[in-house]
Amino acid sequence: MKRFLTLALMGAVMLGAGSVFANVCAFDPVPAATLLFPFVTYNYDLGATGYNTLFAITNVSNEAQVVHITLWTDFSIPILDFNVLLTGYDVQTLSIRDILAMGQLPVTTNSGHSTDEGVFEDGPVSGANTYAAWDPIDLPDPEPTSALGSRCSSSMQAYPGRYVTPIPASILALFEGWLKSSQTVPRYHDNCDTSPFVPTPMPWFEARTEADDTWMYITADVVETCNTLFPDEPGYYGAGGEIRYDNVLMGDILYVNQTARLSEAENAVQIEADGALDLIATIDPAGFPASFYARYANGFLTSDYREPLPTAWAFRYLQDETLGLTTGIRAWKGDVISRIVPDLYLDDPDESPNEMWALNCLAYTYYVWDEEENVSTTATVPWSMPGGESVILNLLPLETQEVSAGQFNILDEYGWFLFVWPPSNFYPDGAPPDWYQTWMGVQYVKAGEYSAHRTGHVMANYNCFEDQVLPDLGIFYRPPFFE
Repeated sequence: MKRFLTLALMGAVMLGAGSVFANVCAFDPVPAATLLFPFVTYNYDLGATGYNTLFAITNVSNEAQVVHITLWTDFSIPILDFNVLLTGYDVQTLSIRDILAMGQLPVTTNSGHSTDEGVFEDGPVSGANTYAAWDPIDLPDPEPTSALGSRCSSSMQAYPGRYVTPIPASILALFEGWLKSSQTVPRYHDNCDTSPFVPTPMPWFEARTEADDTWMYITADVVETCNTLFPDEPGYYGAGGEIRYDNVLMGDILYVNQTARLSEAENAVQIEADGALDLIATIDPAGFPASFYARYANGFLTSDYREPLPTAWAFRYLQDETLGLTTGIRAWKGDVISRIVPDLYLDDPDESPNEMWALNCLAYTYYVWDEEENVSTTATVPWSMPGGESVILNLLPLETQEVSAGQFNILDEYGWFLFVWPPSNFYPDGAPPDWYQTWMGVQYVKAGEYSAHRTGHVMANYNCFEDQVLPDLGIFYRPPFFE
């Protein structure tokens, strides 16, 4: 199962000229076949005065593209999908508030511009623009969306020019109910003995209310045709499937909060496709390479061939109440094998849940240092034990969430975290690993004055390198020629 450097290099060569500057599994901001917007937030109660998320998708190639966008709940259920047509070198910006509150979808077509009131007026539609005669570089002319032809014709059910916008209020209400489930249904912790309980003091998971920000995430894929499939459905992958492997997208995300006077910007997680991923990534128990969509594609006996995300992260924290400095830890996680990550129990994962349990017995390991190098850790007992013998609360049970650094066992106002997710951590009593892939970032806030956001530092990716486990992870202390 070990994948050696020579094989990784072989895979890189097989990518061809279009990906010469990309390193698969390197978590680098390069053109990709899939974009993950790992943390998207909106406050239903505050509307225009609360948190909103804007996200943009850019086609960096000259070829017109069909992009399939999916909105997921914070417990990984897809609830809305739609298509966007992009000309060569095109960009589309969307607002989650416009979608969820006003029901607006980008009505993009394969000819002309949309000018209807209530839709995105300047959608990604244009003719075959050409460069000025004086331009000495002369990149290839951009394709118009009409070049997509039968891949997205006006006769198709999923053609974006046929979208009913605004989305009916009854449908928007259904979206709201699904998205707010983790704020409204009963929530508990479970200490590995099937006995749900609410800890004291109550952590954020049980304390959330409808008035709090609502969380979700978004994926955007390069696809073959305009379609109505969710990424967890047959027909999305494999021979004759919808998903394509063109690494041509870049994305960015902007968080704004008018009332709190906050704004932050960040790159989307840009996930490359690589037809040689089975030479680079760890093989999962189903016999396919660990990949971003493996938990869906492998169930259909195929692969999406998209690089998997890391399994360990490091980042700084600032938690000084005197100065009004706070840190919000933002974390997305997905399993490579299971549709729902195994540390969150839903009474019915295919329906709107009636209750949720955060499972402590499958938690991560973390270390936190202060500026004097004192350390607090869960490493001695990384999981809670059955029967309540040792309780270490799972504070990151959802697929995506934001949790105050103050919820964790920090030693001082300033320091840094090392989060180690399965399977890069170790397993008591030989327990089998959980096959996570993750993203982590932090929001720094000085109340009422300013905010900032940054993605954490990657410390390991077991899904591509099986030797990146505690205690060494992916740390490379010195080149071999210094030995």
